[in-house]
Amino acid sequence: MYNSLHFIFIRTVLLVSLLLSGNIACATNEISKAHSGKFWIGDSGPTGPLFTGPQQYPFICSTFENGLGQPQVDNHKVIGNAVFPEVNGVPDFTADPLGYSENCSINTRVDYVYFSESARRFLPLADPRNVPSDVEKLFIDDEEINFVVRIERGTINRFIYSIAMLAPFSESLEKPAKLDNSAWNKKLVYKFQGGVGIGHWQGRFSLSTSHALHYESLKRGYAVAYSTGTKTATQYNLRLAEETALMLKRHFRATYGKPKYTVGIGGSGGAIQQYVIGQNNRKIIDAAIPLFSYPDMVTQTIHIADCDLAERYFDQSFLLDNTSRWGNWEQRSLIEGLVASNIAIQDPWSLFNLFAPFPGSSECVNGWRNSIPLTMNPAWAPQQYFDALALYRYPAPVIANVKWSHWNDLGNIFPQDEQGVAASTWDNVGVQYGLKALTNGDISKQEFLEINACMGGWKQPQEMVFGNFPWNPGADPASLDPWNQVNMNLNPLCKIGIPAARTEGEIGAMNAAYQSGHVFMGKLKIPVIDLRWYLEPILDMHHAMGSFSARARMIKSQGHADNQVVWVYECGDLDPVNLDESCLTDPTGKALDTINQWLSNIEDNPADQLVSNKPEDAVDGCFFADGTPIYTGENAWDGVLDGSPDGVCSQHFKVYPTSRMVAGGSVSDDVFKCELKSTSAALGDGTYGKIVFQPVEIASLNAIFPSGVCDYSKPDLGKPRTKDKKTYR
Repeated sequence: MYNSLHFIFIRTVLLVSLLLSGNIACATNEISKAHSGKFWIGDSGPTGPLFTGPQQYPFICSTFENGLGQPQVDNHKVIGNAVFPEVNGVPDFTADPLGYSENCSINTRVDYVYFSESARRFLPLADPRNVPSDVEKLFIDDEEINFVVRIERGTINRFIYSIAMLAPFSESLEKPAKLDNSAWNKKLVYKFQGGVGIGHWQGRFSLSTSHALHYESLKRGYAVAYSTGTKTATQYNLRLAEETALMLKRHFRATYGKPKYTVGIGGSGGAIQQYVIGQNNRKIIDAAIPLFSYPDMVTQTIHIADCDLAERYFDQSFLLDNTSRWGNWEQRSLIEGLVASNIAIQDPWSLFNLFAPFPGSSECVNGWRNSIPLTMNPAWAPQQYFDALALYRYPAPVIANVKWSHWNDLGNIFPQDEQGVAASTWDNVGVQYGLKALTNGDISKQEFLEINACMGGWKQPQEMVFGNFPWNPGADPASLDPWNQVNMNLNPLCKIGIPAARTEGEIGAMNAAYQSGHVFMGKLKIPVIDLRWYLEPILDMHHAMGSFSARARMIKSQGHADNQVVWVYECGDLDPVNLDESCLTDPTGKALDTINQWLSNIEDNPADQLVSNKPEDAVDGCFFADGTPIYTGENAWDGVLDGSPDGVCSQHFKVYPTSRMVAGGSVSDDVFKCELKSTSAALGDGTYGKIVFQPVEIASLNAIFPSGVCDYSKPDLGKPRTKDKKTYR
C-alpha cells in the first residue's frame, strides 16, 4: 500500500494544495513530518491524512478538557474549534475567539510520573531527580530501579497520542538523542482502547494504569504507545485507526528507535482493532492480546440490532398478558440467544421501562440498549456532542447537517444518498428468529410464527427521527419509548396474521464494509492470546462467544486457528443482582509474558512455523479467579464450534449463542444478508426438523416470508463477488 508511487502521489497532491495557498514551507514540513515522524518538544505532530481521504468536519477538539491546554489557532475562517482568550489559564468562553483550530494540534510535551506504592497508581513527578520514598521498585536485568516513567504527549493525525517509557535515570530532554532509554527492553506495546464512538471529536485521553500508563507493560520494561484515534469510544473508522497507529509508530521509530516487535493489547473495541488491523496491515502489531473480544464491529451490529426488536415484542406481550412466558426473562434467551436473568435489577433501564417484568434483565437490555440510536440513527447523538459543538462556536447549520451514525462516521467508505445519509448494512429479510428453539421443542409453532410476524425491523436511516423520551431528554415523559420503537417497522395487527415488514440492507454498503477491511475475515498470521473474564452472570455485553466467532472465521479463512489461544478467567466477585463485578486477578501480564516467549521463539527459530514456535503454556484454558487452572488443553473448548461433547471449559463457562445463530446461522456470525430459499423448499429439506406445519400455518409462514427464508449453507450475499476482495490492503 505504501509503495513509492503511492508516496509520490500523496506528496504531489499535498504540495499542490499547499502551494496554491502560498505556503510551500509548511507543505514541505508537513510532508516531512507525516512520513518521517521526526518532531520533538515544542513541535506539533503531523495532522494527516495519509490515505483515508478528506477528514471529518465538524471535529471537536478536546485538548483543553484533557489538561493539555487549548489547541493551536490554524485559521481565522471560522473553520474548526473556536480558541478563546484565557484568564488565569482558563478559556473565557464568553469572549470573541482569537481564531479557530481545524487540526486540534498542540505542541509536543514531556512529563514524568512515578508509581506510588501507597496510592497504587501513577502520580505526577515534578523533578525526576527527587523521587518520593513511596516509589515502587522494579528489577530490570537484575538491577533495582525506581518505577519512574517519562510520558510524551502531543497530537498526530488530529488525535492526542502518548508514548510512555521507563526513565529512572537522569537525562536531558534537549533532543531524543540525549534521552536515557537504557531501562527500555526495546519492545513496544500498542495500547488500543474500546467503547463505541461515532466520530466528530478528538476523544478522551486516559492516563490510567490500564491505558496510556499500562502498568503491566511498563513494569516489564516495555514502552507503551497510545492514541485517542485508536480508541473506539472516539470513532469506529478502523481505516482511520490504522492510519493513526501507523503514523504514531513512525514517530516512535524516528524518536526512540525501531522496536524488536510490537504487541497489541486492548479490550472490546480495542480487541476488535487488533483483529482487524492485524489482518489488514502487518506493519503495526506483531502479536495480539485482545481482551473481551469481538471479531469486528460491523458484523456485531447484525445480532445487536435484533435485541430491541425482540425486547419490545417480549415486553408488550407481557403487558398484554402477565402470564406470558416472556415474563420469565430467562425464556428470552430462546430467541435472543444471549444470557438473561430473572434476578437482575436493571440499572438504569428499570427507571425508564415500566412495561418490563421486574426484577430481571438481559444482555440485550443491560449491554446493548443504547447501541441502536448511537450506531444506526443519523438523527440522534448524545447531548454532549451538541453542547460541545455550540460551546466551540460551530455554526448552527453545520451542527444541523451532521449525520450521526456508524455508517456516516465512515463517510469516506459507505455510499451516501443526495442528503449525505450513509447506507446501512443491516438486514433481516428471511431471518427465522427462534428456529433452533422451535426444532428443539422449546417453543411452539404458534409462538414461532407470532414472534416472526411481530419482530419487524428498523427503518432506513433516512426515515429515522431523533426519538421520544428518554432518548430525547426534553420530550414529554408520557412518550416513553425505551425500545426506540418510533424508528422500527411495526404492525399492530401482527398477532392476527398481518406481519410487520422486515428491513433490507444496502448491498453496496455491505460490499464497502468488506472492501475497506472493516470485516474480520479470519486471515491473521500473528500470535494471538484472546483473554477475557467470564461476565455472563452480570449480563455484560462482552459475551464469550466473540472469541469463538473470531476462531470460526480463522478456521474458515486459513484452515486453522492454531495461532489463537483462548483464556477465560472467573471474576473474583460478581453481583448478579446489582450487575456489578470486581475482578481481582489481572492475567494480562501473564499473557504478555507468554506472547514475549512466543515471539522470542520465532526470532530464534525463523525457519519454524508460527504455530510450531508456540510456548508450552500457549494453549486454550479456563481458570479460577486466583489464576489457578481449571483446565488447559487443546480440547478445552470442545463443543462450542460444533456439536461435539463439551470440553471441561465449555462445561464450566457456558458460551451463549447470538440471535442469528439461534435463527440457523453459524458460529462465525458473519452474514449480512442471507441467500433465500422458498418456504416450500425449507419445508421439504429438513429446515424444521421433525416439526410438521399444517396448511393454515404454512399460509402464515408464506405471509411472514414472502420472498423466502434464510439458507445459511450459502455464502453471504453482501460479500463482494469480484476477484478484488482485498482493496483495503
